[in-house]
Amino acid sequence: MKQIDTLADSRSIVVRGCRISEPLMQPWGSSCRIVEWIDSNGCISRRVVAGNVTAAQVRSTIAHHVEGRRHILYDDERTPRQTLPRR
Repeated sequence: MKQIDTLADSRSIVVRGCRISEPLMQPWGSSCRIVEWIDSNGCISRRVVAGNVTAAQVRSTIAHHVEGRRHILYDDERTPRQTLPRR
């Protein structure tokens, strides 16, 4: 799935795929959702957002995402890749 969304400042975001989890209840009462998307280069990114997030807020989250540190348990070649191959 390839979606293009144009922001107000004429920047376009190309996303190969995006999915949003069902609301997850947290121990302190509020809910959250996990947003996962694949960019045009095949990199998988994830962010946690509020449980009552709107489509516009999801687009804003993806548009303003800053690549951060990758956390893995150990460095092993057999672990799944974080980049999907291009089709």
